[in-house]
Amino acid sequence: MKSLILHWIWIIPVISLFPLLSLALPTDSTDFRSCLECHNGIERMDKDHAFPCMTCHLLPEDRGQPLDTHAKVMRHPAAPEHVDVLCGACHQREISLLRNSLHYTLAGIIGQTRYLWGAQEDPMPKYAPSKHPVLKPLPPSTSMPETVADLVDDLLQRRCFRCHLGQVPPQRKGLYRGLGCGACHVYYADDGVYKGGDATLWGKRGYPEKHAFAKPIPVEQCLHCHNGPRVGADYVGLFEHDYHMSYRTPWRGGSLPETIYLMDHHRLKADIHQERGLLCVDCHDQGDVMGRGKLSVSQQEAISVQCEQCHGPWDGDKKWASSDSEQADKGFLDRQGRMHPVPLWERSVPAHGVEEMRGLHCTSCHAAWGFYDYGPSLLRDDRADLSRWGPWRLQGDERIAGLFDQTGRFLETVDGPGPWFLSWQFRRWENLHLGVDNKKRIVPFRPHYQYMVSFVDKKGRVVLDSVIPQRGDKSGKGWAYMPFYPHTVRPRGRSCEDCHGEKLAVGKGYRGEDWGPDLPLTKAEEPVYPRLRLLNQTEAKRVMEKTPRFRQMRHRILREEMGVQREDPKKN
Repeated sequence: MKSLILHWIWIIPVISLFPLLSLALPTDSTDFRSCLECHNGIERMDKDHAFPCMTCHLLPEDRGQPLDTHAKVMRHPAAPEHVDVLCGACHQREISLLRNSLHYTLAGIIGQTRYLWGAQEDPMPKYAPSKHPVLKPLPPSTSMPETVADLVDDLLQRRCFRCHLGQVPPQRKGLYRGLGCGACHVYYADDGVYKGGDATLWGKRGYPEKHAFAKPIPVEQCLHCHNGPRVGADYVGLFEHDYHMSYRTPWRGGSLPETIYLMDHHRLKADIHQERGLLCVDCHDQGDVMGRGKLSVSQQEAISVQCEQCHGPWDGDKKWASSDSEQADKGFLDRQGRMHPVPLWERSVPAHGVEEMRGLHCTSCHAAWGFYDYGPSLLRDDRADLSRWGPWRLQGDERIAGLFDQTGRFLETVDGPGPWFLSWQFRRWENLHLGVDNKKRIVPFRPHYQYMVSFVDKKGRVVLDSVIPQRGDKSGKGWAYMPFYPHTVRPRGRSCEDCHGEKLAVGKGYRGEDWGPDLPLTKAEEPVYPRLRLLNQTEAKRVMEKTPRFRQMRHRILREEMGVQREDPKKN
């Protein structure tokens, strides 16, 4: 009798769960159009998108009949292949703008890289990662690559397109995001865990934090793509460690910290605007991010926001320079509804009073640091056993990280084309190079392309060994310095001596009696586009020579910094 009672005590709770399980588990007769039977409590995207679930998550041909499979329910309805059908009825203008933007076409990355690797005769846009009305899809990679040009499209497709709006991102901390419009407008937490009101999805990884549009779009969302050694990570003060495991720090309690973006980072000084709480979208409007209709070629051409829009023009006019804010006379009203006082440009600042400084972009002085990666080596290794690369497994690439466990133990052999491994000769952040951008301003330049390319086939044969690419128009080697605008702005400008008298600043590089293997990389190479250039001899001479006028000005600045007041000659 006792055993029978124990039997029923055990089985009754199980029987009581059957009704709940029948609701949670699909059956042969389940109609997957009845979304809210499982996803009860899920959020509406916003008041303007309070549609039935199938309006966004099912193609029109799947809506009018019972649906016996969840496979036709689309996780990312705004992905490039679906966006015209599912979003185009209301948002065709936005879709058209986006298709010509750099975020969609990656035109600068593709055109510049293919040109510098000898695969096309000029750097102008010809190809796009996704369907485009004008640009063509990248040609398939050759099965037997023998030159750098044979390898460039494989590099682009399998390493560089990780952030393209149509590619499913790595499911790793900091890299979760949606596709298409959802890459920006639907917020994913860094851990990729859903925390909304849908009990079916709650706590699962790989979903947005809530089934809702992000308003305003937070900085963390932008960093899901802009987290490498380029604009974005610098805004929050992140600078990648070198890739070898020996550079990983800091050790705490006998172990290393959890990584984000599949990378370790130095923590440097963040941008003053980030410290004040401004989001990326506080400065970068829809046109900057989604394009303005014209097919953009480069970042310099696509971005219109200027420091002067908030901080005032060069002519010393103390009036607010922006015309799109009713609160202009009080300060800057950000997208979170907070008011910020805005310091305006002052001619009384000694450096601002120098006539020659009119030609400088603000970041030439006010950027505290920048990304400077010299001599990147790229290697595609097709061998099945890649265990030798364990110490380099964290370099922002999920394909490489996935080959190893947390201790660096190699997990599986590779069948087919191997991953692309990346390393650097050396990396710095201190000193800035200078050049001239398409608006004729002196701006920071960086060694954006200094690749040395290697390829090892599946039999271990070294086909290419540290080959320097050649430009597609046969004009020289495929290295280039390009302008960039560091998002590391500080209220106080850098020292005058950071540029004046500094060979690195004018593109001449570090020189000495013995160059060594690395220092030649600091000598600037010509940029890709005609309207961009390095400093000419006159400009370089002006920077290098410390004239009596420069010394007088510098003395004045130092006296003011030290709080030394000029003595009144009338007083004893």
